[in-house]
Amino acid sequence: MSATETAAPTAASDHFHMPPPFDADNGFEPRLTRALDHPVRARFLKLLAERETISPIDALPLLDLGNISLSNVAYHVRVLDQFELVEATGEPRPNGGLLFRVTSKGETALAALGLYPREENGS
Repeated sequence: MSATETAAPTAASDHFHMPPPFDADNGFEPRLTRALDHPVRARFLKLLAERETISPIDALPLLDLGNISLSNVAYHVRVLDQFELVEATGEPRPNGGLLFRVTSKGETALAALGLYPREENGS
């Protein structure tokens, strides 16, 4: 080894720390952090923390994000659904779209965001 080359740190080295491997058992999914980092998704979850259910069309005026389209909100709700943070409550309403509610995994995400779902007694 030349004088300009340095040895790569080894696992036993005090200066080398490997990140923990992905562990599906502990529920951590790195992509979830990115999903929650989007303002539409975070605000939709916040709206669900304040009420039992909401549809993308009902959420649109409450998101307070300026000129955002219903299709954009619906896309982000689908992403939340794919991560199992929200779930549809049933069939679409005739003039109000599909209602969504937060899942138990979504409640954990809300807690991570410092938000907590409304309690069953309405408080």
